[in-house]
Amino acid sequence: MRERLEAYAPGATRGAELKGDSLLSPRGWAIAVAPPEHAGGHHYDVVAFPDVSVQPDVPCFRDCAVAVAGDPRQAADAWTQTAGACLLELVSAGDGDFAGRVGPSGEQGVPGWSSIISGVLGYGMDEGENERLQAALIEANVLHRIADALGPALESPFFNGVRIFYGGAPGSMTCEVRVNGEYDEAASAAMAALGLPEPTAFTVVRLFALLLPASADDTDDTDDHHGHSCGCSCGGHLDPEHPGFEISEPHLLAELSPEERARRIRTDTDVLKIAKDVGNFLKVRLPIRLDDGRTVVYLLWVYLRAEVADELVRRVNDSDIEGFRFEGLLCNTVEPWGEDVLRAPVVLGGQRVNPDGSLRYSEILESSDPLLSRILTETWPAEDVLGDRDPRLRTP
Repeated sequence: MRERLEAYAPGATRGAELKGDSLLSPRGWAIAVAPPEHAGGHHYDVVAFPDVSVQPDVPCFRDCAVAVAGDPRQAADAWTQTAGACLLELVSAGDGDFAGRVGPSGEQGVPGWSSIISGVLGYGMDEGENERLQAALIEANVLHRIADALGPALESPFFNGVRIFYGGAPGSMTCEVRVNGEYDEAASAAMAALGLPEPTAFTVVRLFALLLPASADDTDDTDDHHGHSCGCSCGGHLDPEHPGFEISEPHLLAELSPEERARRIRTDTDVLKIAKDVGNFLKVRLPIRLDDGRTVVYLLWVYLRAEVADELVRRVNDSDIEGFRFEGLLCNTVEPWGEDVLRAPVVLGGQRVNPDGSLRYSEILESSDPLLSRILTETWPAEDVLGDRDPRLRTP
């Protein structure tokens, strides 16, 4: 489980201690593999504890993952990308880096509750059928449409875990909703009544949601919040003296239609995105020195070969990331140079562990591309680089 969490969110398990079937993070969360309550064999019950400091009764949520092909790693992947993503989002800064966030009036969540919702994971015998059922579950907006049936089961004052499971073999389709680990007959019946398409080959899809009691601060009703902010000079915000700009995704993913995104994107976090037949992308820092003494920092994306991405994740997991240099291709335009730097080869490094245990973004150190090499090594007029985006122009 630790390996799969780290692959999904590099740095997430840094410093975590493995004790038997439990993983305890120094940041206060823990997960444990429990004896299966409802099945055996290749079923794994995973219990997540977002904050073990709450004593004596530590709040937790439970989910069951199945190794369809008998491989425990498949079950670990399924849990990580759904319930695990919700756990990481709950214990993070809450910017939608790992799972979507929906306010109590959002059209994708449960009315009256703040929702953290994972992506939809599909797996089975046929890739095309996996994608078709994934898209069907997304389009049906299941969580929102079965909300009335869920109401009586939402008992926890901390958070309620909802697992939506759909699929099976041709002629033997299952629609199952579990709330806090228990089968919910009313919600499952409501889901079955939605008329979801039956699979033509063995296929299952699943998503997970955490429903939290709405607070007075939950006034933003927009769906699926994604963002990043920080108080340093990494580029997370427009500080007049430390200007920075964040590009939300690589241009290759920005060009995908919603249907293509649902089919192709396998990993979608704030720092790592993996899309089938498109590529592996890492968010990095590009510092540009200005002639007024400031440095503007772009947070943008580079393409990594699969073996490089695997090596990066392995080193993060082994706490062997500092000093590691690797290569990639720039996957965004940068103003004012535009597409002239797109696909430029880059050498990256500069990773280090911050005092709070988080990992600093990798940085573009050099490039064999003549223009990008100049951008990295020369000083540039602030007026040319920032123009009317200069935050100094917005301060009184």
